[in-house]
Amino acid sequence: MEILDQLGDTAKNIGAAAGDLIKQVVDKTGDALEISKVNSKISAEKVEIEKEKKKISDALFDKFAKGEEVPEEVKEFCENIKAHFSNIDNFNEEIEKIKEAAEKRAEEIKAAAEQRAKEAKEAAEKRAEEAKAAAEKKAEEAKEKLEDTVDEIKDTLEEKAEDTKDKLEEVKDDIK
Repeated sequence: MEILDQLGDTAKNIGAAAGDLIKQVVDKTGDALEISKVNSKISAEKVEIEKEKKKISDALFDKFAKGEEVPEEVKEFCENIKAHFSNIDNFNEEIEKIKEAAEKRAEEIKAAAEQRAKEAKEAAEKRAEEAKAAAEKKAEEAKEKLEDTVDEIKDTLEEKAEDTKDKLEEVKDDIK
């Protein structure tokens, strides 16, 4: 039984050690979580510091822009900012020129399209007039041909009627 008691004691010791280990892990996790929360607070404070620094720089640049005195070590930075603002103004002017050129091209394209549409309309009207004239000419030619054909048929019928009349008179003379 002694072996079983020793095994039981060993198991208790292992269980206690595992419990201690778990407690340490939980404690360390809690500590890490607390550290993370504090680091977040530090980051938030740094963001606020940057906001305040920006306010300082804006205030100094405003003074510089108004021609007021600013510390010598800040003047170079203000000059750089001024140059960047000038670049932005130049870029905005460039954008305006591009827009104006685009509008001009659009107007030219519109005018050219209107001219082409006008020319196409005129050409279509001319073709329609030519087609109408050609149709009228064909109709006149067909009318003349029909009149000629009717005249030929009339002449042929008159000749046949005359021949028939002559034959009837011959038959009449033969019968007498």
